[in-house]
Amino acid sequence: MTIVEIAWFKSTKAYQEDHTLLYETARRLKEFSGLNKLYLGWQIEPDPTIAYVLNVWESYDHYIAAGKEKEYSETFATFQPALDGTYADISVAMIPFTSGPEEAVGAPVTEIVLANLKDGKEDENMTALFDAIGSTGKLSGHHWGRVRDKENQVALLVGWKSVEFHYEVAKTDIFLDVIKLGEETLLRPSVAHVAFKEM
Repeated sequence: MTIVEIAWFKSTKAYQEDHTLLYETARRLKEFSGLNKLYLGWQIEPDPTIAYVLNVWESYDHYIAAGKEKEYSETFATFQPALDGTYADISVAMIPFTSGPEEAVGAPVTEIVLANLKDGKEDENMTALFDAIGSTGKLSGHHWGRVRDKENQVALLVGWKSVEFHYEVAKTDIFLDVIKLGEETLLRPSVAHVAFKEM
């Protein structure tokens, strides 16, 4: 089953000024068996210094196998100039989305939501929220999944044509059900708008 690795980190000033710093890292990563797609991204808000790497793996086993190869650690040595901190400062979420994330990640803006499910809420509650988001007809793709090894944590990816358009839609009546279901279902959601580029 396809699994998506989302990694985000505080970037160096050098990487903020030269986005090509990770192109060599991306080239090397794409050589690993089972890595189907790779995207680099930047948070538009709330913090433009946060950078992203989003990998679409053929399976979790492929991800684990890649990490055991000698070339994997060599590849990550090329990553250091972009990272403001140590590897321990990189946040990672592994998510088997219910559908491939390409549509939302390929949009001009991708909304990333990470949250815990409230007590008593299950997959059917997330499905209801997911369906409500889709029924607005204003999106460029949307996907959800449970975060692997994080009990009760879920992730949502929603594609938008712009941040401003997202906020405009959120103020309309068609989004009332989304807001209501989100408040009933999700605990302490973190939300970021990100611009991704496929490598």
